Amino acid sequence: MHIVVVEIQVKTEKVEGFKSASLLNAQNSVSEPGIVRFDILQQKADPTRFILYEVYRSPADADLHKLTAHYLKWKETVADMMAEPRRGTPYLNLFPQDSDWN
Repeated sequence: MHIVVVEIQVKTEKVEGFKSASLLNAQNSVSEPGIVRFDILQQKADPTRFILYEVYRSPADADLHKLTAHYLKWKETVADMMAEPRRGTPYLNLFPQDSDWN
């Protein structure tokens, strides 16, 4: 599996718009065959902070995701909503084993 955790801080006045755009992107993303999980998390203590937890079957699937119309629309829509550039960090999968993912 290819796992990426994306950390995002959104401008306070843009939180609701960011959530709407991100939910639409996630709902479309989970229908891609190479995506196993696409979670959106909002921090309780600071609602301007979000995590995208993305699990792809391979790095190539992550690359394909970035070419989809819904991702490109999301990227354009949220660009001016971010308080700072988003940070994506790749992770190695330890558990469950890759073969145990649906």
